Amino acid sequence: YDFVQTEDLTWNVNFNIASNDNMVESLSGEYNAGSINGQGLTGAFSQNLKEGYPLFSWYLREFQGFDSSGSPLYGGDGGPSFVGKSALPNLTGGLSTNFNYKRWTMSAYFSGQFGHYVYNNTANAFFTAGAFNTTRNVLPETLTSGEALGASAAASTRFLEKGDFVRLQNLSLAYDMPLSGKGVFKSMVFSVTGQNLFLMTDYSGLDPEVNSATGGNLPSIGMDYGAYPNPTTITFGINAKF
Repeated sequence: YDFVQTEDLTWNVNFNIASNDNMVESLSGEYNAGSINGQGLTGAFSQNLKEGYPLFSWYLREFQGFDSSGSPLYGGDGGPSFVGKSALPNLTGGLSTNFNYKRWTMSAYFSGQFGHYVYNNTANAFFTAGAFNTTRNVLPETLTSGEALGASAAASTRFLEKGDFVRLQNLSLAYDMPLSGKGVFKSMVFSVTGQNLFLMTDYSGLDPEVNSATGGNLPSIGMDYGAYPNPTTITFGINAKF
């Protein structure tokens, strides 16, 4: 949509959104995926591929807190089950805006994903009371969670978090400076561009837009195991116009 269109000033905004809905319609048998890594987690999985469920569906124990002794409680029979959540976002979207005032130009692009869940394998492997009990560093909140130092940290929905986010993917500002005289150049364009300048999310890890390779025979997404966050970069540029 063009908000302003004048000789000296223009401003427009573009928006797009996409919906994702998928289902495994035909498959013989079921297959575990989303391998969990960490001490005491050998052979653990977090996803399951099965007919009648979406791709990358989370297949986990339902964590229900800790009992009076600090041991974890799980719903149902204590085993894993489909929890009605997927690693694939239901909605993805982007918003871009361009602003021009005389010789100044500014543009920005925001991206977002919504409706998906991320498995915080980093927290599962390193930030439990059991890890502190073996003289490893943990987060401060680990020691006030009510978890016993000797409790097992099985894969469960305890470490499954909403991955919704909005990211300022790109922001750039440029000035086209005219040059007087009879030189070779007519003008010089000075610009600065920032990538991934801020992230809005409730995810407790470094970055919800991750996928760590965690082993196993099937591909998986939505796994965060020591993943590096998307980097923030700032670039300065000078361009000459003939």
